[in-house]
Amino acid sequence: MRLDAPWARMQALPWGLLLWASLVYAFLGCGITFEQLIAGIGSADVKGIAGPLLGDGAVPEVAYRHALEARKRLQALYAEAFVKADVTALVFPTTPSIAAKIGEDETFELNGRACPTFATFIRNADPGSNAALPGLSLPIDLSGGLPVGLALEGPADSDRRLLAIGSAVEAALPPIPLAPVAC
Repeated sequence: MRLDAPWARMQALPWGLLLWASLVYAFLGCGITFEQLIAGIGSADVKGIAGPLLGDGAVPEVAYRHALEARKRLQALYAEAFVKADVTALVFPTTPSIAAKIGEDETFELNGRACPTFATFIRNADPGSNAALPGLSLPIDLSGGLPVGLALEGPADSDRRLLAIGSAVEAALPPIPLAPVAC
């Protein structure tokens, strides 16, 4: 599959928008295949998710259609929540923890137990991403020398408004210190 092929099949998957947006867009126009992209993924847990999409691991048509329907339901739930709460943005921690240490690609410790690294770090922002909502993350402080992020998510088609809200939040926050650089 070439990278310039339609990507709708990928975006309906629970991790699809994140994976596709963060990995594939960086490679568009570079003339590499999807297989080459998968082979170049360095994180074992992400590779374990993306690798099965090749060949026999491809998403069956019926599962894809089901995912599209689930996505519509998720979008409706979000739309209803924004209206009922009368808010223009949701605010939450970008991730449930500071960054995992180098080498903690498959699991890391959170609250005294081993957790899957990739699934844990995407869980806060993943639902809105799957619903195709605009979202952003602002670095707001450091913890143990690592950045802590504040996520903002807006209703469908509120990209410009959400960016304005993000800009206002960023301006209201004190400057954060630079993260230490390891040599």
